This record gives sequence, C-alpha cells and structure tokens, in this order.
Amino acid sequence: MERALSGVKVLDLSLNLPGLYLAWLMACMGAQVLKVENPVGGDYSRGLSGEGGGDSPYFAAINRGKQSLALNLKDPAGRDILLRLLEDYDVLLEGFRPGVMARLGLDHSLLSQVQPRLIHLSISGYGQEGSLAQRAGHDINYLALAGVLGATGSCDGGLAIPGVQIADLAGGSLLGLSGVLAALYQRERTGRGQHVDAAMFDGSVSMATLVWAGVQAGIDAPRPAGMTLNGAFPCYNLYRTKDGGWFSLGALEPKFWQAFCAALQRPELLDKQFAGPEVIKEVAAIFAGRSRDEWSEFWAGHDACCEPVLSLPEAVASPLVRERGMVEPLGQGVQLACPLKMSGSPQAPTDPPPALGQDTMAVLTGLGLSQAEIEKMADRGVVGLA
Repeated sequence: MERALSGVKVLDLSLNLPGLYLAWLMACMGAQVLKVENPVGGDYSRGLSGEGGGDSPYFAAINRGKQSLALNLKDPAGRDILLRLLEDYDVLLEGFRPGVMARLGLDHSLLSQVQPRLIHLSISGYGQEGSLAQRAGHDINYLALAGVLGATGSCDGGLAIPGVQIADLAGGSLLGLSGVLAALYQRERTGRGQHVDAAMFDGSVSMATLVWAGVQAGIDAPRPAGMTLNGAFPCYNLYRTKDGGWFSLGALEPKFWQAFCAALQRPELLDKQFAGPEVIKEVAAIFAGRSRDEWSEFWAGHDACCEPVLSLPEAVASPLVRERGMVEPLGQGVQLACPLKMSGSPQAPTDPPPALGQDTMAVLTGLGLSQAEIEKMADRGVVGLA
C-alpha cells in the first residue's frame, strides 16, 4: 500500500523545532527528507545532550527517518550543489531570518527559476515582511505579542508558560505543513510551485480567532480566568483534589453539566453552570473531598467531560496512549510515535536519526561527482562526511 507522500522529496534546511518537526511528519507520511546541515555542528538540536553528553535525545526525537547531507551553503561550491539538487526535489524548507536565503544567493526568485515546480516554505517568527521581520524571538515571545500569554494563567492573575511550544508547533509546523500540502495539491493542477510564508506570530494570533470573537462581543475578558474557555465559569475549569492532584472539568454543553450535577446528586447546581467565583469555590470544595484516583474511579462511570490531570510520564505510561499507538520502543524506554493515522496510506517505518553527513557521499555521487572530488571538497570544508 502506497504511503501518502511517497515520491515527494524534501530538502530540509531548518535548524529549529518548527521546521524539524514538520519535516519529521512528512517523513512519517512517506516523503524522502534530506537534511542539509552545516558540516560544523549540524542543526542546533544535535548539541542539546544535557549534562551527561552523548547523543541528543531532542535531535533523535524530531529527525527520525531523515537523511543527512553536510553542506556549507556559505561556500559558492556548496550553493551550487544545492541548486543542482533542486532539479530533483519538490519542497525546500527553511527557517532562517528573512533575507538570509537572499544573502546566500538562494532567494525564491532564483530557486523558482531553477525549479519552477518547487514549493519553498519559509518559517519565521514574524514573517517575511513587516517591522519585526528581522527581530529574534522564540515561542514565548510570539505568544506574548499575540495576546495568548496575557490570557493564560490562574484566577489570581498570575501568568503561565504553556508546557509545550504552541507557537512553534501549531503556528509554525502545522500551519506550515498545511501550506505545503495545499501548494503541492495546487501544483498538480497548475504545474508550478510557490513560496509559502509561515510566521509563528501569525499562527499564534490566528489561534485566538474564536476567543477574539467573544472578547470583541464583550462576552469574555481577555485575561486569565476571564473567558469561557480559560476558567471564568464553574463548568470549564481545573480543580485541586484532596491529595494535591488536579482534575479537569469540561462540561461546556448543558447535557454534560446536567450529567455532572446528576452524578454528584447536586441538583441545586443545575442553573449555575455559568455562575461566578462563588460557585467555582463550591465546586472546588466538592473536588477537594476526594483524591485524584478516587475521582478517576468515580468519573469513569459518567459521561460528563471530567478527567484527571496527568503528568507527562503518567500520560505516556497510560493505557490510552498505548491503545492509540502513540509510543514505540526506544532502547530501554519508549519514544512518542507519529500521530497521523490514515486508512489508505500506512506510516513509514521508524528509522533512526542520521549521523551528521551520513548520506553526503551517496547524495553527491548521485549527482555524478567522484569520490576523489567529494573528498577534496571535504578537505576544503564545503561538505562533511560521516
């Protein structure tokens, strides 16, 4: 059975999480992904090995199933090799600051001349144009300027940093992937590629589309615990349990709130689904009466959108994660698996991440270069060999 992206070839020039995760998802769907890395150091995640040194678990997690070409794009010979490779590739992915590709002599106008069918994806913090296009940033900064962090936190007004990189992954990886797949689909009709500009800031703002509608209408207040879906009401909130754990309640629709009240035999709460702080305190007192495990056992028999808050290790070890095939073996432990499940296109097998320059020799001999020529370029620092 053919994989969804079989035959699609990707040049991955990215150095950070958004592009690396996106390219990994494409590899999971069967695309052939060739990492193009600086011969010195490679992508940044290779160096994130912790105090003990050794191989980086971060690099391994988001570079499975890829090949590695160690190539110095600042050297004219390295640039020429990349341009030659373009003739056989469908997608070029990069996460440089705007203008870097042009300084390397690899701006989109040139790339599209060399390969008119190329889909060129640029992931950046603030987009290819605009007053902050050249400004450095990370996930926390994009969420801050997008108004997302200002509405994330506790009822006492304290803000919180999300436990996963929302702007990077949702705003960069997933929206960028959507753009690439749409461009590939359009290319089937037009025969031409295009440049996709994915800004993590734009993605972060867009994720507030529903929230902004409520704020603009005066229904919600844009602050922690001031909106329907961030803790303003009893029916959609987090509650501490007797043993210091937490429970989530998402009884947003009336039928679930009714089921919640019926299970607790608290009919006096039925008309207080969207009440204020006093009722939140009343529900909090209920949850404080039992431990998290006791509540887990209790709510297992009721359909009220009420679930325990697990730590990440607890979640990874849970039966649900295994039922859904979301882990796979890794040495003595496990690693998280690809989340995509498609009935007509199986996932690619999980291959280990590549060593830096592992595929340099094979790629360059495929271009017609001799081993002697390749070794000479390696001596000059144009390429790197594993």
